Amino acid sequence: MKKIIAPILLVSVLLTQGCSTLADARKAEGEGVKRVYPASFEKTWNASNSALDKLKLEIASENREKGYILAQRGITFGSYGENVAVFVKKQTEAETQVEVVSKKSMATNIFAPDWTEDVLNEIGIALKNQSK
Repeated sequence: MKKIIAPILLVSVLLTQGCSTLADARKAEGEGVKRVYPASFEKTWNASNSALDKLKLEIASENREKGYILAQRGITFGSYGENVAVFVKKQTEAETQVEVVSKKSMATNIFAPDWTEDVLNEIGIALKNQSK
């Protein structure tokens, strides 16, 4: 029995080592990629939600007052999932900064995509579509 327990514990430790959660993505504010958009906070917030929806990232929670959206994608054929935090901060009435942090659910998963540029680009597209 003891011979079975040791390998199971070792595998459990290895599988959980390097895992990230939505809370980890939230705590990583300041470590992501930032972009300033020539749009109000309201329009940029809405564009951020639209971008996540278009990319099929499931919104787990959001706090408009604190300016963050937490999203994730679950396990797929090539990934154990990803956690994404989008921080939306008003700069002026006509400019808003967005920071995106993308973390793999499991650090050892080399196939998990980094959503940073995709999210930022989709926000830009959504803002252009709002202007039409």
